Amino acid sequence: MASGNNRKRSKGTARENQLWGNLFNQNQAAGEDIGTAFYQDRGEEPEPAPPHDPQPQGRAWSRINGWAVCAVSVFLLFSATLYWLVICMWVPQDLRDIAGYTDKGAARDLAALLRNANGGEIAFTEAEINRYLRDTCRMRQNGILAIISHSEGVALRIHDGYCELVIDRIIGSNLHQTTSVYLTFHRVTEHGRQVVRVDFSGGQPMLGSTPRGGRIGCVSLPQHCMRMLQPSVETLQSCYAGLFEIIRERGYFPTFSKGAEGQDSIVLLTPMNSFS
Repeated sequence: MASGNNRKRSKGTARENQLWGNLFNQNQAAGEDIGTAFYQDRGEEPEPAPPHDPQPQGRAWSRINGWAVCAVSVFLLFSATLYWLVICMWVPQDLRDIAGYTDKGAARDLAALLRNANGGEIAFTEAEINRYLRDTCRMRQNGILAIISHSEGVALRIHDGYCELVIDRIIGSNLHQTTSVYLTFHRVTEHGRQVVRVDFSGGQPMLGSTPRGGRIGCVSLPQHCMRMLQPSVETLQSCYAGLFEIIRERGYFPTFSKGAEGQDSIVLLTPMNSFS
């Protein structure tokens, strides 16, 4: 009878060990040696655990994901570059190098000089052009920006081979903001006759081959970004419709030359028929 009870107790113990053993294996994943504590409570010796090789403790930086560090670095660099560009867009150009824009010299009547030239070659200096614009151009800011800004003036800066039309605005009470567009003139043949074509480009290309179109503040922008200034250029042209009509009738082609130190920058107007 006693042996029967022992056999029942052994079977029950085996079932308990199987049940609790499953539970121990699940809990050991959490790092807690419950099996050892259980066998110690029952006064039995647990089976020796297999040898465990601890993971080598490397340096903290070696466990950092390199791709994550690279992505964060690129994002921070892009954000800093964008922030710097926005600031530079609000830094106005230095217009003191444009002759005639800020001086008090007397302006000449360029339209009358063109009429009196009778189609012959004629040249104007940068100072003469800007004094004429100063006394005759009255620009007015339109659109939503008219609430906080107004036009201060228009200036023409002459470079070698092209010119730069600069629009000077005042935001608020005294914050200057400048926007400029480059203008390059080409002679092209259309329907058997030579005509003048104007491109919004000038100077050295950007990023190897992208045409440089102008500047907002001190930041140079590609040509396609300056199309937004085309209405302003067309408005300025309409303000001097009589002057441009003389240029078209006489077939003048402009050639821009930047003067050396101490010399005047000029635009030379040459009749188109002299090139044939």
